[in-house]
Amino acid sequence: MINPILPGWNPDPTILRVGSDYFIATSTFEYYPGHPIYHSKDLVSWKLIGHALNRPSQLSLLGTPSDAGVWAPGLRYHDGTFYLTSTTRYVYTSELRLFPRSFFVTTKDIFAGEWSDPIYFDSLGYDADLFWDTNGDVYSTWSGINNAIDKIYGIWQNKIDIHTGNSLTPAEMIFAGTLPDDASARPEGPHIYHINGTYYLLIAEGGTDVHHRSTIQRGPSPSGPWESNPKNPILFNGANLTNAVQDTGHADIVEGPDGRWWGVALGVRPQGGNFSHIQLVNVNPPPPGRETFLFPVTWEDGWPVFNGGLPLTEHIPTVLTDVSPLSSYNNTFTSHTLDNTFYFVRTPYKPFHSLTARHGYLRLYANSYAPGDRDSAALILRKQTAYEETFETRLDGFRPRDSLAEAGVSVYYGDALHNEIGVTGAVNGTGEGRYIVVRTIVQNQQVGPWALTTTNATVTTQIARYKLATADMNVRFKVIAQPSSYSLGYAEGDDAEFTFPATIDSVALSVAPAGGFFFKGTSFGVYNTGNGKPNLVPADFKYWQQIPTIPAVSSPT
Repeated sequence: MINPILPGWNPDPTILRVGSDYFIATSTFEYYPGHPIYHSKDLVSWKLIGHALNRPSQLSLLGTPSDAGVWAPGLRYHDGTFYLTSTTRYVYTSELRLFPRSFFVTTKDIFAGEWSDPIYFDSLGYDADLFWDTNGDVYSTWSGINNAIDKIYGIWQNKIDIHTGNSLTPAEMIFAGTLPDDASARPEGPHIYHINGTYYLLIAEGGTDVHHRSTIQRGPSPSGPWESNPKNPILFNGANLTNAVQDTGHADIVEGPDGRWWGVALGVRPQGGNFSHIQLVNVNPPPPGRETFLFPVTWEDGWPVFNGGLPLTEHIPTVLTDVSPLSSYNNTFTSHTLDNTFYFVRTPYKPFHSLTARHGYLRLYANSYAPGDRDSAALILRKQTAYEETFETRLDGFRPRDSLAEAGVSVYYGDALHNEIGVTGAVNGTGEGRYIVVRTIVQNQQVGPWALTTTNATVTTQIARYKLATADMNVRFKVIAQPSSYSLGYAEGDDAEFTFPATIDSVALSVAPAGGFFFKGTSFGVYNTGNGKPNLVPADFKYWQQIPTIPAVSSPT
């Protein structure tokens, strides 16, 4: 079996089986639409079938900080209805340290992609889980804190009315985790199961870096009291930092129709052992960020054993089949709608793209926001799927009126971590001609006693502009992603060779700035902006091509 099973960043996986169909949902944070739903019949080949939060009435992300937005989902099924739990974080500022209210949405037909508006719980917390007991009682279980001062995390629970989300019993902390009881232990990601007459509580602990792990407990009721597995943690690649996969945790398990059990968890793949090159993962992860890994689950003495007790790896021999999830992607925009693989940063105020205004093109109408502004720029993204991958597009006939008008491509993580190469006009509208402009972001360095904050943690460098030869010839853009770098290139016309004016270290997309978080991964994007002013010139992109390098299969050592 080849891991990760879902290409691109897909953290906090939750898995479900209904009949012969498996489903996985993952986190999207400030990306819109929220919570992709993947489907498989065989656990090997997965297809993105839609998103649970795809209307502004469900998800209104306006000014939401990077890595806020929708956190870990929980996907469950009961009596003909699918339920997806979620939490939307809108703020991080110090005066608003209480957690938000979690919620759930429902659908009868998961393939239709039509989910209800949110039904909110009364409790404050995140990583909410729904569990139906055999007597019909419904439990909500979540990660919460004792108060906004101490911020000691624990697993909390109460019974709810599933029709309204209203609490039926007081909230009680049912488990403090297996690590020392302080603010760094972070017991979270709870899932309750009832298996062979015994209740199990599976949680994540240790934060989101190399200390991340999964532990399991069992007891006589959905609320415990809990007996911890003597072999905890049952998933912890961080015990050996030479493992190719790290930060493992936030697991969920499911039974197949044949009685075999399976688990999913997130992990990152530091490139060359460098934890600053994980742009596909989590805290200090590689470009594709935190990804979804699958593994077999067996049972011994009434306890689940993850992956035979071995660390997670990119290749698990003799399990399922060795089929890479990676494939090339080429879109020539002949459809009237974007497919499910595209995202916006936050919820758009109104549509800014069209596939019908010019047939065979993706047209972006600029607004005043630019990539990196804490708002909704005219920016469309698609996840990077492999460490070695080439992204290419073509911008046709773009004639900017001044240096504020700009359109091009972005290598994007979030507001503070992004890099662009685009076409712009003459400075202040003086003179004639078009120019290539390249912007890169690097980590700032602390000087003296002045601490870095989210406002000065990175530095944007504008590389010298490069004048183009024509007023309206097509410009092709190419990004070459490598495990530790990105090269940003352009070519004027269809026959010219590419020029690469900038190569950046992927640390610029892998290390969270001071005061920030790193929960997602890198995406490729196209944008059109007025850089603070309206821009009336549309940007027409002819195609979108992503070609990943599929690595050779190697067995774990």
